[in-house]
Amino acid sequence: MEGDVNDSLEVVFLNKDFPGLHFKIDIRPVSHKIPMSVNDTFKLHNGSNAKYTNVANFNLLVFERDDWQYILSVDKKASGQVTAEVLVEIANSIGGVN
Repeated sequence: MEGDVNDSLEVVFLNKDFPGLHFKIDIRPVSHKIPMSVNDTFKLHNGSNAKYTNVANFNLLVFERDDWQYILSVDKKASGQVTAEVLVEIANSIGGVN
């Protein structure tokens, strides 16, 4: 309850037809956010910016909303189906549109 630098919520989605492909959402307090490098920036519907980057074998979209940092990640193998624009659509759906 006090909060810790390692506190986060991780939700992993696995596709039964493609077990090697993972989609994951990590949520942590902004006070313990993970800094990310930026390959591209996208404007979300609420006016905030989302950072798109590549780390290891994953494409990530990172944004902040209501004092939380969200990290959406997908295997690079799925980048043909789950593009940066798809990740932005998912980000825009979180918490509704302001």
